[in-house]
Amino acid sequence: MADHGREGCIALLSDFGSQDIYTGVMKAVIAGIAPHVTLVDLTHEIPPGDVRRAAFRLWQALPHVPKGTIFLAVVDPGVGTARRPLAIQTDGFCCVGPDNGIFTYLLSGTQARAVEISNPAPIEKARIPGANRVGRLSVSNTFHGRDIFAPAAGLLASGHGIDRLGREASDIVSIPWPRLSEADDGSICGELLFPDRFGNVVTSIGALLRVPEGLRFEPWIPGSSSLTLPSAAARVRLADGIELPLVGAFADVPPGEPLAYIGSDNLLEIGVNRGNAAQVLGLSIGAEIRLFCP
Repeated sequence: MADHGREGCIALLSDFGSQDIYTGVMKAVIAGIAPHVTLVDLTHEIPPGDVRRAAFRLWQALPHVPKGTIFLAVVDPGVGTARRPLAIQTDGFCCVGPDNGIFTYLLSGTQARAVEISNPAPIEKARIPGANRVGRLSVSNTFHGRDIFAPAAGLLASGHGIDRLGREASDIVSIPWPRLSEADDGSICGELLFPDRFGNVVTSIGALLRVPEGLRFEPWIPGSSSLTLPSAAARVRLADGIELPLVGAFADVPPGEPLAYIGSDNLLEIGVNRGNAAQVLGLSIGAEIRLFCP
């Protein structure tokens, strides 16, 4: 068995929700392999099968987790097919999950090594205590989170190297990045991404930093260039032509009024003071949005 004395952090993300036992079972499997590891639930409320949203939520979490964190991400509409189960190692963190693009944004700008989790021996050995109780050791075609990914994450947290989990993997699947570009008139064009539970909608425009010269744009998406806008004059235009002020806080506009602001990830967001922007403004995921100076 693995060295249970090593400590670490596993950050879990899935589309399992909270109604069923899937998340709890994965955590129980990890606890049986690496009882000293810290388990952090990033979210289990990703819409079913929404790999793109999962990729974005992982990117949001990265700056806030301890170095060496293992991201265990299971949003896996291709479970039971030929898609590969992966373990990925970088200088700062590891990833365990399906090869469906879920780690695209997380791995940007990193040097990473990946293996296909294809060596059953260490995983079967790690799972034996549970298998003895329930009389089952076969891998389910519908729950790789329990049977492959959770054991692999537990083994990594216990000090196993990724090389012990399988053969090297190349050509990792990636998903498209959100739209983000600079127009000829100096405006920044992006798209609406996802609403949060309050109805505030995050966009692809950012990172935005307030500096003495105005508003500094340092893109988080590869291929875009930095620039500075005069923040006092900056406004936001939605796809239907509605223009919003770029303000510092919700209270800068009256209750019920829409606004644009720089969110906690330094991305441009759309909100309504004491309201649900997605509903009030009829915002559609993927719609164009523009940050400009009149």
